[in-house]
Amino acid sequence: MLRGGYKASERRRHLSDRLSRRQDQALSSSIYLLREMGPTAFLLREEEPENKDFRVSLGNPHVCNCSVFLKGGELCKHICWVLLKKFKLPRNHESALQLGLVEGEISNLLRGIPQVQTPQQGTNDENAQIEEDGYIKQKEIGSDDICSICQEVLLEKKLPVTFCRLGCGNNVHIKCMKILANFQDMTSNNSMLKCPLCRKEFAPLKLISEEFKNSSRLVTAAEKQRLDKHLGIPCNNCQQFPIEGKCYKCTECIEYHLCQECFDSSCHLSHSFIFREKRNQRWRSLEKRSDETVKYVDIKTEIEGKMPHFQEKQGQVYTPKHVVKSLPLLLITKNSKLLAPGYQCRLCLKAFHLGQHTRLLPCAHKEMY
Repeated sequence: MLRGGYKASERRRHLSDRLSRRQDQALSSSIYLLREMGPTAFLLREEEPENKDFRVSLGNPHVCNCSVFLKGGELCKHICWVLLKKFKLPRNHESALQLGLVEGEISNLLRGIPQVQTPQQGTNDENAQIEEDGYIKQKEIGSDDICSICQEVLLEKKLPVTFCRLGCGNNVHIKCMKILANFQDMTSNNSMLKCPLCRKEFAPLKLISEEFKNSSRLVTAAEKQRLDKHLGIPCNNCQQFPIEGKCYKCTECIEYHLCQECFDSSCHLSHSFIFREKRNQRWRSLEKRSDETVKYVDIKTEIEGKMPHFQEKQGQVYTPKHVVKSLPLLLITKNSKLLAPGYQCRLCLKAFHLGQHTRLLPCAHKEMY
């Protein structure tokens, strides 16, 4: 018998279809970590619907105050989010399947959390550089750095970021910090926000509000379209433009795409295809087996690495120099709006500076040069 009343024979060994759907919901929902009320207790906010807050506590058993958990006692998407996003468990990990975890399993879970190095004493880190405005210099964003509020990798989504100016210098999405700011503002009268990482002063609320206002202007009209619209990609068979839903791409022909209906009609059978469901996803391979069923495999696309206009390295896609040089070049002057808080390069997520040159991208974003 396990502590907490669960029998060893009742422990789950396999990922069920129902739990898999809950995990899908967790990974596709916009959920934010507002507060850690202890090593295993969390206050979450879900953006839709209605910015509702939920309390999750891991233990034996796990607990959440959402209606799904209260109704059936099953793992809800909020508990799944904590296990998969906060603690980085694989979806089929045994600890991600259970209704609760015993003390030893909780200890193992806590030891596995990736720790972000933040200063522990004093106002500033000894090695931190102070800028002319008196703030700490923003830390470089590494390929594995995550936003501590939404738990997303910063350089994957490439959403605008802000940083802790008075403590650790670490980066957080501006949108996430604004959500945290709204929560902190409701619970205190302090005009200075606290950093979710080092717990020191992060930045004035007024500055974060200005960054949020300006960064929202970086979002182009195209980005506001539904993600299942593959902007700029027509179906080469029926000419649907843009393709909506699943989009299929030929691995041998240059820029040959099909919509779901045309792909199902078995046109262009001579070549193999890769596919994606949303435009912000990687292309995934389609493997046809002898029984004619299709197996979906999540792998990096080999074909893009071989094509001359794609060069991938450490998760980044590089464009040939002659294409970059063909883009308009702009100089940042003292009157440029790009110097306002919140404006930044959408590729490296760094702020613009006076005297820099930028490239105007076809999507209307500006890239630091």
